[in-house]
Amino acid sequence: MSVNYQDLYYFIKVVEKGSLVAAAKYLDIPTSTLSRRMQAFEQELGYKLIHRSAKKFGLTESGQRFYSSLSGVITELETRVEDVNSELSSLSGDIKVTAPVSFGHYYVKEWVFEFMEQNPKISVEMFLSNENVDLVKNSIDIAFRLGEVTLNDWVSRSLFDSAMVMCAKPSLIEQFGEPRTPEDLARLPLIVLKRTAFWRFHDRDGHAVTYTPKAHLRTDEIMFAKEAVKRGIGAACLPRYVVNNALESGEIRSLLDDWSLQSKPVQIMYPHRESLPVKTRAFIDFVIDKVRESGY
Repeated sequence: MSVNYQDLYYFIKVVEKGSLVAAAKYLDIPTSTLSRRMQAFEQELGYKLIHRSAKKFGLTESGQRFYSSLSGVITELETRVEDVNSELSSLSGDIKVTAPVSFGHYYVKEWVFEFMEQNPKISVEMFLSNENVDLVKNSIDIAFRLGEVTLNDWVSRSLFDSAMVMCAKPSLIEQFGEPRTPEDLARLPLIVLKRTAFWRFHDRDGHAVTYTPKAHLRTDEIMFAKEAVKRGIGAACLPRYVVNNALESGEIRSLLDDWSLQSKPVQIMYPHRESLPVKTRAFIDFVIDKVRESGY
């Protein structure tokens, strides 16, 4: 037998308020409507719940057992609903965030740490992965992605463009020669990121050249590629933020300085909802403000 849960809720409130009139006022519905709903509920159950008379209100034996068994469940549900509403409308609760591994270490971790320090009632579950995490299956609230990414029912907002740089260890350049054009890269052993099919260069006049690298070493992890470059395993096209310190120290060198590489957009993504939870909106706004302040 299926139960009309709204009528069950009405019955609980009738008992708590002590009369149909008081319950109807609390529920903001006409007393006559509430009376009809209670009669229909009794017919649905197959037994009477309420004694009705002009002078007094009371429960039948069945009604008393029914109320005693279920009133605690309704109270618990109301408490949980209030807790959820409080969480969704305040800066508390859990946020699930995902990002690529290296980007997470270089940028996202600082944003998350500072945001949590400012909002101690918020807990964060962090997924760092170079695989495409199933955002829906894992109930992700916020995702950071590099490159042009679009997903149905998700909002994508651009944060900044991540500059790319071709780089290698000086000894590797001495061994294989300085490349002058993208095609000259064929002389060098190359380290290629797993999802990179080609590198797109532009010369000073804006002319584009697309080069498809043959990998001497292929990896899905940027930090692994960086360490390989530093060891002289090969040359690689990497985000500038990853190798900037090594470039400044001279440990590695940039290549093809007369050519520019197509940058990768960094995006923050979140589910398309009419009203995001306050905690989610607050983190999004926090990240956007940090990016603006830093001027990436």
